[in-house]
Amino acid sequence: MNQHTEPENNPTVAHEHTDADSHVITRFGIGLAFIIVVSQLLLWWLFNAFSEHETNLSPHVSAIVRTAPRLPPEPRLQGNAPLDLNPRLDLMKMREDEDTFLNHYGWIDPDHGVVHVPIDQALNFVARTGLPKFKAVEPKPPAAAPHPPRAAKTSVGAMHASPSPQGVQ
Repeated sequence: MNQHTEPENNPTVAHEHTDADSHVITRFGIGLAFIIVVSQLLLWWLFNAFSEHETNLSPHVSAIVRTAPRLPPEPRLQGNAPLDLNPRLDLMKMREDEDTFLNHYGWIDPDHGVVHVPIDQALNFVARTGLPKFKAVEPKPPAAAPHPPRAAKTSVGAMHASPSPQGVQ
């Protein structure tokens, strides 16, 4: 044999002089598996005990109440899918109703002769004639104050309500 390839003559080659004890490793694996199984069984027992305790504390609910469909309180603005229309169909119907109202003529109050016109017609009318002019409504005078305001003190609100341009009386 060549002297350079033999492990006894090569100082950089090293090995463990004793093997790992397979009995100790096997006993450790069995012990670990036993601890895992026992801890899972203890947790299962603990959760069952908690569940049974919670069942004993909660009131009994009759079968009729458990199986009855529950609706949200009034006002219900949109139906529930299992009990009423599908929300998508409800939205489509709402949009169709809005489009019908915006694009067709119709009565709002027939007794007073109030109608609605299609939105395009209304926009063209307003573009031709302009917006209607309304009478300005005069504000009502305030009720007589029991004590007249003092001239020496000026509050922030009085400064803003002042008729002078700088806001100073």
